[in-house]
Amino acid sequence: MKRGMNVRFGWLVMTICLLVTGTGCGFTVADPPATDQTPLRQVWLIHAYGLTFKDLRDGEYPHLSRMLRQSAIGAMNRKTGGKETVANSLATLGSGTRARVFGEEGFYLEKEWVNSEGIMAKALHEQRTGTAPPEGSVIYPDIMEYIRENEDGPYHVVPGALGEALRRSGRSRLVLGNMDEGNHRPVRYAPFLTMDRRGWTEEGWIGKQTLTESPRRPFGVKTRYGWLEKHLFHWPRPGLAVVDLGDLYRLEQAESRMSSRYREVVRSRVLSEMDRFVGKAMRKVPDDTMLALVSTSGDQAQDHGEELLPVMLYRKGEAPGLLTSDTTRRRGIVSNIDLAPTLLTILGVETPKTMMGRSMKRTEGSPADFWRTLDRAEAVYRFRPPVMYSYILFQMAVLVAGSVLLLTGSRQAGGWMQAVALAIMLTPFVFLLTSGISAESPLSLAAFLLLTVFILAGLFRRLDTIPLFFWVGLISFLPIVLDGILGGPFIRQSFLGYDAIKGARYYGVGNEYMGVILGSSILTCAAWLEGKNRASRILRSAVALFFLGLAIFFAVPFLGANAGGALASAVGFGVAFIRFFRVGKSFPVWQGLGLIILGFSLLFFFNGIFSFGFPTHIDRAFSHLQAGDWGEILRILHRKGAMNWKLIRISSWGKVFLLSLGVMAVLAFRPVGGLKKLRMSYPQLFNGFIAILSGALTALAVNDSGIVSAATAIIYIVMPVMVIGFREWVNENPVSGGRP
Repeated sequence: MKRGMNVRFGWLVMTICLLVTGTGCGFTVADPPATDQTPLRQVWLIHAYGLTFKDLRDGEYPHLSRMLRQSAIGAMNRKTGGKETVANSLATLGSGTRARVFGEEGFYLEKEWVNSEGIMAKALHEQRTGTAPPEGSVIYPDIMEYIRENEDGPYHVVPGALGEALRRSGRSRLVLGNMDEGNHRPVRYAPFLTMDRRGWTEEGWIGKQTLTESPRRPFGVKTRYGWLEKHLFHWPRPGLAVVDLGDLYRLEQAESRMSSRYREVVRSRVLSEMDRFVGKAMRKVPDDTMLALVSTSGDQAQDHGEELLPVMLYRKGEAPGLLTSDTTRRRGIVSNIDLAPTLLTILGVETPKTMMGRSMKRTEGSPADFWRTLDRAEAVYRFRPPVMYSYILFQMAVLVAGSVLLLTGSRQAGGWMQAVALAIMLTPFVFLLTSGISAESPLSLAAFLLLTVFILAGLFRRLDTIPLFFWVGLISFLPIVLDGILGGPFIRQSFLGYDAIKGARYYGVGNEYMGVILGSSILTCAAWLEGKNRASRILRSAVALFFLGLAIFFAVPFLGANAGGALASAVGFGVAFIRFFRVGKSFPVWQGLGLIILGFSLLFFFNGIFSFGFPTHIDRAFSHLQAGDWGEILRILHRKGAMNWKLIRISSWGKVFLLSLGVMAVLAFRPVGGLKKLRMSYPQLFNGFIAILSGALTALAVNDSGIVSAATAIIYIVMPVMVIGFREWVNENPVSGGRP
């Protein structure tokens, strides 16, 4: 009877995995089609601060709607090297790296007066740098402070990287417009896109001449579109021209003192004027020129729940589509650090190696496809915090309640506590399976997830102990690996995956699911080996290939692409193999170091030597290593170490990990003989638990979010121990044994 039940569960698990595989095939992102790489003569870039996707989606503005239909469109995140201010955003766009700006000092025409210093901008720049900018240029007097601010930052920022690359290649740079608050305060950050390393833009008009008086508008001024059109449409030089439209910024600064009704009236007028300007630009843009439109942060976007910003690339005669890049590998989603490399590629200029971003590519897709991608990304971002906090709090409550009930020997709670512990183990799979499902509220989504996971837990609880852990482990890691092989369509939309808005990771396997794979795969292997008295050569080879395959999965750039996962799995799987087959009676330090070296070797082979045309953050790190750029290597290590320490101190995952360690320490000695019973009854499971802990601690040490991986991996130690405890240490009629 039990044997038949185990077989039926096997078919159930295989069916689910096949469904994941089959469904995922529909989501696989194909390589972008080859595009014309012939360099263009000019790029006209319109910076429309505060423009939202809602403005584009409503269809109220005909020219913006036409540009949306006829362009390559993308959603761009707003992550910078500091706070998400407009200055940091534009500095990031111009450097191709996450930059930050000290203070609020902006740009000036070289003959403008700097009120805060009581001196002309050109003289102030000479005092601070010892160099004299050319006549008619736009300058950044605070360039030295900007350089110093980023020298101590977590990212290697080369100020003016975009403008410097253009200057060195002989391209010109023009900047027009501003976001000035009337005569009160100059607000000029668009020249971050055009300045060179000296803080100069050779040509530009960013002063009062770009504005016209308008008493009924915020600060009494508005953009002088006719003047901008005259200088942009007739600009003769090859290169990059940036137009800064600041009316929405001025409205945002003044809206708290305006009536809500009049604020909406003004916003509609501003957008209508912007729409007409975009329409004229689309008509006037030459065939050898790209028209780009980008937005930076605005309160209106956040008010509408929008965390990604519009970016559109339009060229006459070029087919519309969706934007992607090697940074994100996601159709319709790009990073803000991708803009600078994209502009250089369009103009035929080589991208500096200091830029973190990758050039955007046009791929097939319609606006309807784009809106679906955007809605899913923002839904995951919106619902993820309440869902994940609920899961973490639930896990902590189960750890405390389960340990107390085991210590007190409560038999009545054994059945439902087993189901709850299994639910914790199965939740990562349910998060994967239900990715992309929309809901009206976090409560309805949580109810659906709870119902799904407890139905599965109730079904699995009927199995014997060993088959139970085998199938729970298998269903926890196999669908994730299959999904990763298919390009991660489910992981990308899972609450336990990663989201494009935060911009920490866009592809591969994230640290949450890395820990799940590490823990559940070792648990599966331990359950499979339990009860096998004889370790044949075939069995050893099968286990070795199984572990090696998963380690390679983490290391390969187009699969897991997780450096910490490759290192942690090398240690965890190596410890498991050694303990499973008694390769040595002890585990000396040199063996542990050897396993870490094995992990580095896998990473170097698949990223440093063969990247298969899939550039990754790992590949870039190895490039710095091969070039002897130890400063950048140390900066990467410092950034990752600081992030890990921060997460250990403040993240909920850190509390889960520490609580799990505490519960394991208690259960090792109470009930009396519990650890000894576990080791005697299930020696291979015990070996597996040691291996999982070794891998989790390695992940904690080598990964920038290692505490997350360690916390999800250790689930597959403490929850199985609790299940065994309630089945065999508390109940008089244990449910044990069996074969998978």
